[in-house]
Amino acid sequence: MAMNDVNLKQYFDRIGFAGTPDVGWDTLVHIQQNHIASIPFENLNPLMRIPVELDGEAIFEKIVRKHRGGYCFEHNLLLQVVLERIGFTVRGLLGRAGQEPESVGRTHMVLLVTLEGRDYLVDVGYGGLVPTGPLLLEPDIVQTTPNEDYRIISPDGEYRLEIKLNGHWKRLYEFNLRKQIIQDFQVANWYTSTSPECIFTHTLVAARSEQGARYTLKDYELSIYQPDREIERRTLTSADDVKAVLETIFYIDMSGLPKLEKYLRNA
Repeated sequence: MAMNDVNLKQYFDRIGFAGTPDVGWDTLVHIQQNHIASIPFENLNPLMRIPVELDGEAIFEKIVRKHRGGYCFEHNLLLQVVLERIGFTVRGLLGRAGQEPESVGRTHMVLLVTLEGRDYLVDVGYGGLVPTGPLLLEPDIVQTTPNEDYRIISPDGEYRLEIKLNGHWKRLYEFNLRKQIIQDFQVANWYTSTSPECIFTHTLVAARSEQGARYTLKDYELSIYQPDREIERRTLTSADDVKAVLETIFYIDMSGLPKLEKYLRNA
């Protein structure tokens, strides 16, 4: 997709970004944080057996014009074209997510943004634990974001992103700097959106993060996390409750998803 000034304004309106963008740190930080707070992570397309298209126009139509969300490929490909339009140097990388990295493929997309000669990991598509700020690609330093602390370590020649939760470091994903092309993302996306072994094809997942709060939904289980507080957990009791939460907490336009009702009544 060729991102023009009209599209860029529509995207900024979608995320509530009112500044004048430039190739600078403040622009990068504010766009990332506004994106994460405004556009939810959600897997309704794979769940409803609706194809997840990685064409730029399809992503823009779904996320910006139709007020939906998406998962890592959609979020980060959209952000990539936005940042490139502004003038940032950006490339996409593939990561290996999950608690057992040796048993999963590279199915998580992240961005590497180069700014003033330094590389930063930028990710707006990692669900409930998505980093809420750019992370300098420098191993073994603790980096503070508006929500939690993160660090990047480099075991076995790869980079690993970790988050500090309840005083302990938790692995999120590994990645390396090998060049990827759109076909690499399309292959990973096809598996993620169609395989019965992938959670996204059989469990409703939604997440949204803002400064001081994270919201996650897994079928009928809603969790609200705020720093220094116990996690608030709610079990929703009806399909209507789930749809209301998707609309009010995750900001998802529910029109055009008639199959969701059937899924929720059988979940």
